[in-house]
Amino acid sequence: MNKAAAPSGAVGTSVRGGRDSRIDVLRGLALITIFVDHVPGNLYSYYTFRMIGFSDAAEAFVLISGIAAGLAYSRHFQPGKTSSAIARILRRVRTIYLAHIFASLAAAVMIVGAWHIFGLDEFMASFGLKWLLQAPAAALAGLMLLTYQISYFNILPLYVVLFLFLPGLLLLGTCRIWLMLACSAALWLVARYFGLKLPSYPGEYTWFFNPLCWQFLFAIGLAVGIAAKKGRVLVGPHPALLGAAAAFIVFAAWWRLSGEYAFPWPDFVPDVLADTSKQTLGPARILHILAVAYILSCLPFLRRLFETKPFYPVMVMGQASLVTFVSGSLIAVVFQVMRVTVPLTLLADTLLLLAGLSGQFLLAQFLLRRSGRLLPLERVATA
Repeated sequence: MNKAAAPSGAVGTSVRGGRDSRIDVLRGLALITIFVDHVPGNLYSYYTFRMIGFSDAAEAFVLISGIAAGLAYSRHFQPGKTSSAIARILRRVRTIYLAHIFASLAAAVMIVGAWHIFGLDEFMASFGLKWLLQAPAAALAGLMLLTYQISYFNILPLYVVLFLFLPGLLLLGTCRIWLMLACSAALWLVARYFGLKLPSYPGEYTWFFNPLCWQFLFAIGLAVGIAAKKGRVLVGPHPALLGAAAAFIVFAAWWRLSGEYAFPWPDFVPDVLADTSKQTLGPARILHILAVAYILSCLPFLRRLFETKPFYPVMVMGQASLVTFVSGSLIAVVFQVMRVTVPLTLLADTLLLLAGLSGQFLLAQFLLRRSGRLLPLERVATA
């Protein structure tokens, strides 16, 4: 189903002080992809992960975050330690929540400012900011309650809810991994079948990322991390599974490149399964990201490759994932304003994206160094 523990090609601990380089680098690559996709219309956004399969960087990021959570928190869920572990998780929830509020308010100020200066009515409407002008008190209340989410800034509310699910998932998963997965899958299926969604306020919408469905992918990653922390492989390399995963990835790429999007389920498959909805995390999206993750987890050279100098900036960005996401999202807003006000060439897009990525890396590096968590480049290159 996905990744694993200490043996070759498995998720476990690397030489980097107990951190697995693949977790940070793959998370960094997902963040880079999200950043590029959050600047619509640039040429590179047509060649990202979302264009060659049913899933995209959001699924990758949630799955990796689940793995990282399993590695980071599962060992603390033992008799006598559970309360301190839950307190640690709740502190992380608070950090994510405050980061979301800051990012949303900063983005709103930039977008409304651009609207005032350049008269960008359609641009502002595309972010769903009409409520901020029409009913500011309700919009601010909704923002604080996570029920009012502006476009491109709706993944952190998902993470707040996922981390609120985390203690319960860990209590189950540290005892019975497959029971945790069964309960999580049942909630995913029930939410999809009955159309259970979290409401938005103000407005008559629902959350873009339905946490009741996305918790399943997070739980799968969590199961991988829990198993890895115990030195086990959840699902190890097997020729039949590798062949099936590779075939599905190739088919998904061919299907998407042919101009189709929805997975070609037979007519007898019920609607609750036969879709590629991102909001409710359709089965094809889950299968695709798991197939990709399984193939990557079975590549024995991947860890050594990711601990070479060219991947160091990506690793740093992945390690400081929250800072990277928030800074990247705000930089992307600036670039979106530029794209709708000034004609940009491919060269200009390239330079802007490189500048934005460099800024994210430098900020992540600075904050990691200040906190004493930055791994020197020399140690990575010689690891």
